[in-house]
Amino acid sequence: MKTVIITGASSGIGAATAILLNQNGYQVVLAARRTEKLEKIAKQLNENHLVVKTDITVIEDVERLIHLSVEKFGKVDVLINNAGLGYIAPLQDGKLEDWHTMFNVNVNGLLTCIHKALPHLLSSKGTIINIASVAAHEVFPNTVVYCATKHAVNAITVGIRKEFRDKVKVCNISPGAVQTEFLEQSEDNDNVKQMREYFFNNETLKGEDIAGVIFEVLSKPEHVAINEVIIRPNV
Repeated sequence: MKTVIITGASSGIGAATAILLNQNGYQVVLAARRTEKLEKIAKQLNENHLVVKTDITVIEDVERLIHLSVEKFGKVDVLINNAGLGYIAPLQDGKLEDWHTMFNVNVNGLLTCIHKALPHLLSSKGTIINIASVAAHEVFPNTVVYCATKHAVNAITVGIRKEFRDKVKVCNISPGAVQTEFLEQSEDNDNVKQMREYFFNNETLKGEDIAGVIFEVLSKPEHVAINEVIIRPNV
């Protein structure tokens, strides 16, 4: 039975992935800052789960996450770096603290999780799945800094694949528009309103759609490695 750590597991893609993998025989470690939401997700899981309150920008939190995961389940087979955030605003109106926060969570936090989990993943010949975005491959107005963070995630993923081929599998999953709490992180402005209208008027992806892709990636035999998935709404 494989053990998977999922950051940002309190909602959206992370929550849907935790439920699907647990239903399919995985031991699931749910990590996020909002314990009350994690506990609600945990009620939908069988006994093979662990909830760990984690702020991935705090090194000690990540060390504790890895330690408790190994203590309970004996190993780490999969790390899913799903935690992330984005602020929507033109560069002229953007706040410096928001830019720094995005890099601290989306890049530095991801790197911390990889660094602390990597010895265990090398031991288990495990898998790292990084949730990037179509913004890792394009640059969109009003989300320039967010795009920069996701380009960094893509570069990190490619680097892991090149340095650890045959030792650790790595996959970069880049979703388009997904119904998550993404838009709730930004202050209301014309750009946010336009995106909300798009989400309301179009059938965007759901967290369960991305969870299904993650399960498919993890279901491949040992000799198969899916390194990149780009998934968009068909609208």
